[in-house]
Amino acid sequence: MLAGEILSVQVGLPKVYQSASDDGEDRTWSSGIFKRAVEGPVHLGETNLDGDGQADLVHHGGPDRALLLYSAAHYPFWEDRFGHSLEFGSFGENLTITDMDELQVCLGDRFTIGEVEIEVSQPRLPCFKLARRLDKPGLNLEVMENRRGGWYTRTLKSGSIQRGDRLQQTAQPNPQWTIDRCFATFISEKKDRDVLAELAALPQLSELWRTNLQRRLAQLG
Repeated sequence: MLAGEILSVQVGLPKVYQSASDDGEDRTWSSGIFKRAVEGPVHLGETNLDGDGQADLVHHGGPDRALLLYSAAHYPFWEDRFGHSLEFGSFGENLTITDMDELQVCLGDRFTIGEVEIEVSQPRLPCFKLARRLDKPGLNLEVMENRRGGWYTRTLKSGSIQRGDRLQQTAQPNPQWTIDRCFATFISEKKDRDVLAELAALPQLSELWRTNLQRRLAQLG
């Protein structure tokens, strides 16, 4: 069973920003991706941590995406890529964690964090706001290419979490569906109907992803 530690907890509320970036998106944009580290216990509810929020509630937040987790092991990779250090939370994550990544964590995995219980619901597909957050045009595409996006969880049991808490895996119902494989399947140009149908049928999958996959399956006939 996987086990890790929370190295940092981050929260942030949506704010409006102006961008000089000519990336084809609106120059005025709203996001909660700029998060700050917090010390001490923070309450995790059904939809988010206290003090955390999202501007785009279609693709972020809500019961299926209460937390975004990101592996601390990815930071050296990006720091080498950028040529400078990065603080935890730079990728918009709520929890920066040790000893697990997208190749190990699977859809539907359950973890306890003290009294809290969470369940993995989908990979994270970063949008242009991550690129703007770090002033790196095209970074969202690079994150997808390297499949280092992190993953979302839903809350099964609310409670308080804080830096230094341990995550303990308690269940892995879909060991064949790592976050990495889910991500690769979702973005692949190859349309394997059986594989898409298998992923769409997983009960732990977020409704957003299920709806998207079902639409693709309908188009395949």
